Amino acid sequence: MSLVIDICVAVLLISAIGYGVILNRKIVALRGDQANLERLAASFYEATKRAEASVGKLKKAAQDSSEILSGGIDDATRIREDLNFLVDRGEKLGDRLESSVRSVEKTASWSDTEKQPKTLLNPVKPIEDFLSPKGSIRVSAEPKDSVTSFDAELLGNKIVKSEVEREFIQALKAVR
Repeated sequence: MSLVIDICVAVLLISAIGYGVILNRKIVALRGDQANLERLAASFYEATKRAEASVGKLKKAAQDSSEILSGGIDDATRIREDLNFLVDRGEKLGDRLESSVRSVEKTASWSDTEKQPKTLLNPVKPIEDFLSPKGSIRVSAEPKDSVTSFDAELLGNKIVKSEVEREFIQALKAVR
């Protein structure tokens, strides 16, 4: 009986030694792969850091673009509102100017029917009044009534402007 037990123990030892050799080879292979795994983990960590940095830069760029677009939209909205206001104001002034012209045309047609002479608001003086004896045009060295630009008032004509015309000119100057 002891021989049978010895043979069983010997068979078990041989199988354990065989299994130990196979296990040893797998452990060596795993340790070799462990170095590769560490390199893979390190490169994965670096790739993750670069991706996080890129995402941060992308968020910053998106935020900057959003702010720029928001500012542009705000500016465009203000300009649109200003233009709408100016268009409305221009339409009102145009309507008032048109009604003023029509009322002047009515009075002019009444004066035609009554055969009364028309009075000119800005009579034109003949050119001879501005010529010097030699035939050249006389220009005053000092402007009249603190007028600095050349206009009809320099020539002595008084320009009569209606309230509508004055408001229209003020609106045009405000736009400039």
